[in-house]
Amino acid sequence: MPTKEVSAVRKSDQQATSRAAINSSRGLLALLQLYYRAAELEASAADESGEFSVSPLILRELLTVLQYRDENTFLHSRRVALIAVKLAQQLCWNPRAVRELELAAMLHDIGKIGIPDHILFKPGRLTVEEASLMDLRTSIAEDILEVCRIPQKIRNIIVESRLPYSGLEDYMRPVGRELSQAGRLLAVADVYESLTRDQVYRKSKTRNEIVEILSEQAGSRFDASMVKTLIRWLDNGGEETLKQATADMSGNRALDRNNASLAMTSLCNVFSYLYTLEQSYDGFVVVDPTRQILLASRGCRQIFQRTDEEITGEILNAEMFPMADLYQEWLADEETPLRRTLLTHEADTVEVKVACPDKGWAELEVQSIPLFDFDGELVGVTEFYRYKNRNRTQSAQYRELALQASRDALTGVANRGALESQLSRIMQSFKTDPTGNVFSVIYLDIDHFKSINDNFGHATGDEVLVTLARLLREETYSSEFVARYGGEEFVVICPELEADQAAQRAERFRLEIAKLKFRSAPTLKITSSFGISQAEASDSLESVLKRADQALYKSKNNGRNRTTILKRSEVHQDTQGKSEKENPYLFEAEIVGMLFDDFLIMKLEGFVSENCAKIGRVAEGEVEIILGRKGFFRKWGKSADRQPVRVHVDASSIVSARGNLSNNQRLSVTVTPVGKPASPAEFQQRARLAYRTLRYHFLSQG
Repeated sequence: MPTKEVSAVRKSDQQATSRAAINSSRGLLALLQLYYRAAELEASAADESGEFSVSPLILRELLTVLQYRDENTFLHSRRVALIAVKLAQQLCWNPRAVRELELAAMLHDIGKIGIPDHILFKPGRLTVEEASLMDLRTSIAEDILEVCRIPQKIRNIIVESRLPYSGLEDYMRPVGRELSQAGRLLAVADVYESLTRDQVYRKSKTRNEIVEILSEQAGSRFDASMVKTLIRWLDNGGEETLKQATADMSGNRALDRNNASLAMTSLCNVFSYLYTLEQSYDGFVVVDPTRQILLASRGCRQIFQRTDEEITGEILNAEMFPMADLYQEWLADEETPLRRTLLTHEADTVEVKVACPDKGWAELEVQSIPLFDFDGELVGVTEFYRYKNRNRTQSAQYRELALQASRDALTGVANRGALESQLSRIMQSFKTDPTGNVFSVIYLDIDHFKSINDNFGHATGDEVLVTLARLLREETYSSEFVARYGGEEFVVICPELEADQAAQRAERFRLEIAKLKFRSAPTLKITSSFGISQAEASDSLESVLKRADQALYKSKNNGRNRTTILKRSEVHQDTQGKSEKENPYLFEAEIVGMLFDDFLIMKLEGFVSENCAKIGRVAEGEVEIILGRKGFFRKWGKSADRQPVRVHVDASSIVSARGNLSNNQRLSVTVTPVGKPASPAEFQQRARLAYRTLRYHFLSQG
């Protein structure tokens, strides 16, 4: 073929590619246009006010579209804003905080704009798929508000208002994360207002019924102090205030239908596109040609373990979003898919690995798509991320199953497996920054619990455990974590508290426990003993928990119904000597949870396949797995795959209890090195990674 014809063909191909890129990215182009328009309006708003830079024009447009989409949702948002403002003023908040809360309340349901009518107005129970789509409304609201340059603080209030107050109700929330006061207040105002009105799926509730519902869920779903604040406001004429405001709102419903219809069409396209992205991918990010981050979804931030503050407006590079090749070698900045797409202006799809705190490495598919305007100029790049072994952890069904597997069946607090997982997370944070991430552990035990069962019966014993667990949930803060360790023993993790402060918290628990009353045994009074330990630099997960246990037994030996603090230096020398003689090249742990005998073999096979492991010795109820490959001279390498270990899994207790379902089934795990680790510390770190990977696989896979 002549050179001119080849050139013409290539030019034609490039034009076709450009046209395809333009057509395929109109949803993202609409996002970019909305972002730049909001940025201009934000700058003018900041110039006019000099302080609060929320553009009135953007705010008006969003609320106009919400009103056009559904009048009832718009009025609900206005009434929720009124309640929230009144409660905040009753608590003497400063005007700026009240204004931020009011804006969050007005915008908290903005994500419903893109939900189809057949789901939004369905009179019956939602299916699993419909509920999963409805659950995306908060993520969509967060995405659209970020694009519209609504301040992060307001976005955070909306997100936190959707979360349960207690971390026990949210298995993904790490210990130490406390919800903001504004988020907790908005949650109560939102639910109260919703319950006062008829919905397509239920009738409205009376004031007494609503108060009873909120009070029953205080300490778990809602902050008890915010519920009390709402009740005080209602007692002081709040109901009449709300009725009068509702009447005023109903008489003022002017809406520019023509302008609203145009805005609705434009924004609905953006909302629909965001719903598609959130359903199809685990995360995505949009950058401009200079690699400045314009939008990073919540899923994207979770994949790369970044906060909103760390990435908003920053330049995306390999250090911010670290990726490794399939051999777990980190990619340099110029090797990333994003850089290649920026250089070639062509779409790119690659498979990489990313580091995950609780499960080692995870394989990720990355798609980089260039964005062109209608003149063919590059205006940005979008990267989409999808886990290769993807389960829709966003689905309501998955979350409910995961929550059940992490709960104690009797008391409803976390079980031992969930406790170990949260302790592992907080210990990892502590090792990174021992000063900033200090934490303490409270270990408590009901005194003479056996005599309660003997004298009052096991039904009363169960009531005692349930009542005590409820008290701990109500008395702890949202950043703290309560678990039943076993029998009558409970553990509370207290982030940011030193031992003396944790002891004061334990004393409060102890005094409240002594006041408890029980329906099945009105004359019964109980007491509890407490042990306190604070994490120290040389501690491990096991040692800080064990020391709290030892402190508890000191309380029991000294007469019970008291609190004891035990420091590492105070542990008896005999105990220290014994621990020093323990084998440093042996790691032992348990996996506790709802494991199900029927799936054990399948899960083991999946674990072996995903981690390129080898099966060693196999016996009934036991198996040995070799993780990693040996190097020359049997010495360990620097990467995990060059640090081989032998993992012995003992499932004999589950096999012998075949048919008996429990959420406290146990797998015994023993890890020993294959070859020569450089040090005991290196082996223990590798062994913990192997254990966490195995544990995550068993408790998180369906």
